[in-house]
Amino acid sequence: MIKIATLGPAGTYSDTATQRYVRKQSQVCEIHYFESIKLALNAVGHGCDIGVLPVENFSEGFISLVLDHLLDSELSVVNEIRLPIQFSLVSRAAQLHAIKQLYVQFVAKGQCSEFLGSLGQVDIETTESNMESLQFAVLGGADTAAIVPSSAVKEGDFPLVIADVNDYKNNETRFLVFTKNSAVAQKIEDTEYKTSIIVMDENDRPGFLGEVLLSFSNRKINLTSIMSRPTKQTFGKYHFFIDFDGHVQDANIAQALAEIAVNCKVKLLGSYPKIGDAEARANAA
Repeated sequence: MIKIATLGPAGTYSDTATQRYVRKQSQVCEIHYFESIKLALNAVGHGCDIGVLPVENFSEGFISLVLDHLLDSELSVVNEIRLPIQFSLVSRAAQLHAIKQLYVQFVAKGQCSEFLGSLGQVDIETTESNMESLQFAVLGGADTAAIVPSSAVKEGDFPLVIADVNDYKNNETRFLVFTKNSAVAQKIEDTEYKTSIIVMDENDRPGFLGEVLLSFSNRKINLTSIMSRPTKQTFGKYHFFIDFDGHVQDANIAQALAEIAVNCKVKLLGSYPKIGDAEARANAA
């Protein structure tokens, strides 16, 4: 049995992503829900075999605590999942102006910033999960509201429901599937791959990032994202998380990584099947 850690309780977008992953597995899976992303990450390799957690949102970018965990842990990436994300405001209040307190998950808050900014004098409290926000709305008084996944609300659940409060209608979040100390899977022909690495500059010299990018550019390797995180040692020093198309077993990628590793420490997070826009839209249908 495969034990999978994810952000709970049941009904979160992390749970939806996990359920999608489980449906494709040939082995029996058991989902374990955790109160926070950090607790779920810590569980991978310590009671759970796999973790399915969000890493990047369409509009808000990367989730810093996930990236920071990858720096110091021995986790590997073996798959990715993309989900469309839609939020609704729910409340027992009859009208919007009656709301005095609103609960919203800390990542969802940034994805609904324009709507939240339009509410005026409302006390906004952040939560660890969207389902925790929903619970506050269910148990709260007539002046309490929450931002929750639209799929979590049925007609008649609340007197007041305002749909699609996210800033972008095509809002989407990317989830990664993590394991501990996993070897990179062999490349399968006719499958598109993405590779994730961390590049750490331990020599603190000028031009370091330019050299890294040139190693990819010279070999026509398409970078899909690059994100910096402070080393937390001194100002001006950063680690770089880089995603790019292709598999580590591809000759041009192996050459690029070998060249970069001459002057920098390179941590390979994994090569895994890539989810394209067309497949993401098909999965959402």
